[in-house]
Amino acid sequence: MIDLERQKENFRNHKASFNDYGNIKILDFKRPDSSDYRIRFLFEEDYYRLHISGDLGELIATNYNNMTYEKFGDFVCNTGYFEEKINCLSRNIYVYDEEKAKGDLIDLFEEFGVEDWCWQPNFDSNDEAIQAILEDFDYDRGIGSKGYDILSETIDNAWEHVGDIGKENTNILDLYMLAFELAQKQLKEGSV
Repeated sequence: MIDLERQKENFRNHKASFNDYGNIKILDFKRPDSSDYRIRFLFEEDYYRLHISGDLGELIATNYNNMTYEKFGDFVCNTGYFEEKINCLSRNIYVYDEEKAKGDLIDLFEEFGVEDWCWQPNFDSNDEAIQAILEDFDYDRGIGSKGYDILSETIDNAWEHVGDIGKENTNILDLYMLAFELAQKQLKEGSV
């Protein structure tokens, strides 16, 4: 959802600064004349904890061994691994799109051979079934409990699939990694 190429433009005039306080290391990345899109990476290395703060949201992640300033680059190309280390964050990693969910449900019906919901007394068509499944659909959570109950009556192990129906990555973790990578590159090139 976040266009990373467009976001690079938002970081174009940013300057990186790094402060090493022993067990605490801070990487700031911001424009000198503005606080727009500022981001701070604070590493508590004695606790293997990372705090990200600024205009792009807040995040805390821990991982014994590689949640340090020197090793954080390991995550830049592997946001899936990084996601598992997150304790809390203020932005959604995923959101749920209702139109995408409709398409995902049709695909799921095909996968499980559900050709016609008419056998169910409550529905006259697949469209009615989809409408009912999405009745309590939510942007933050996806299919709600009513939809899950309907789906689980027809599809074995619906719980394995329901969390992915309509799910879209916001790319916020990719944006954090982009900011870290750009700041690191700037520091290495000495162009601060």
